[in-house]
Amino acid sequence: MISMIKRLETFKCQAPMFLLLFIIMNNNNIMNVQGQRIARYELPFRLEYQKAELRYAAHHAFIDKRHKLVYCGIPKVACTEFFRFFFRLKGEHRDRGRWLGDPHFRSDRPLLSMLSTDEATAIMNDPAYTKFVYFRDPVDRLRSAWMDKFHNWHRYTMSYKVKLYQNKNLTFSEFVDILLEKPSRNGNRGLGPKTNPHWRPQRYLCNLEKFLPLYNFIGSFSHLFEHNKRMLQALGLWEQYGQSGWSRPQRVKRFRRPLDPIHQNISTPHSAMFERNIASHRMRRKEFDFVYANLLTPQLIDKIKRAYWMDYEMLNAIGFYEDGALPTDGRRWTANTSFLNSEKRAVLCTFDRAFDCPPY
Repeated sequence: MISMIKRLETFKCQAPMFLLLFIIMNNNNIMNVQGQRIARYELPFRLEYQKAELRYAAHHAFIDKRHKLVYCGIPKVACTEFFRFFFRLKGEHRDRGRWLGDPHFRSDRPLLSMLSTDEATAIMNDPAYTKFVYFRDPVDRLRSAWMDKFHNWHRYTMSYKVKLYQNKNLTFSEFVDILLEKPSRNGNRGLGPKTNPHWRPQRYLCNLEKFLPLYNFIGSFSHLFEHNKRMLQALGLWEQYGQSGWSRPQRVKRFRRPLDPIHQNISTPHSAMFERNIASHRMRRKEFDFVYANLLTPQLIDKIKRAYWMDYEMLNAIGFYEDGALPTDGRRWTANTSFLNSEKRAVLCTFDRAFDCPPY
């Protein structure tokens, strides 16, 4: 209890006392997240979806009513594999050719935005549902987005460098400078709710600015395998859906080309969920470090951190970096109260009507 009070001292000037007491009284549930159970709690107030907010969630929020799961998929934080996981929950683990395909634009995606606002609100406030999201350090996530969308694939390089920035010779350093600019309404410059989702601030996806307190399992990309295994074991889903069957064939028929060397020989027929992904991400990070060995300077890292101040504010508020080896939940975002700040909400409304909602 003493350690919990000390941890809350940083929020005492921002949070109403009843919220601080609420967090202290639910300290045991926080320990449940760090153990083998999922935290189950209700906030002392109800967060409700508006129509524009639900539309803004778009194809990033998936739902499985049978297993009572809601997932906020953040690009460059393993969202593709989690989307595939939802299709496996529907029974497609028996049909590898189907669930191994691109899950992002399937017409049968189980989207939260397909529900009515009343039903989505009820589900999000239901403590029986596991609402989960995984975050990644913004510097590492931006590095991954650059390597994937600007460096590795010609079709991406020409599309993003030329279409968005009219500069086929755009460098990583110049890209970071663009992100530091004042956000534009079309999302191509600066960082805002309309920025390309692959490098959009994580805080602006799935309406997390408002609904993060309801997410009762928050994992870290740095501990992706461990946190996912812990979560699926707590839900009783690990053995059937996560422990095996996640290997890939050496050729994906849809694209009719062999996988590039960086994706070969890193999985077994019985590989668990994310075993292969982790190996791939490690190799891509080594590739970035080799190509940009002298580029990611302390000065450039500082620029990225200044550009993504909103993400670091959120991650620090929920204790994301305090116990990196352990998952957490979003309750401490209520103590931050920035999502209740009308001035900040007005700034967001400048870029997207999804943030123009009545006071909650």
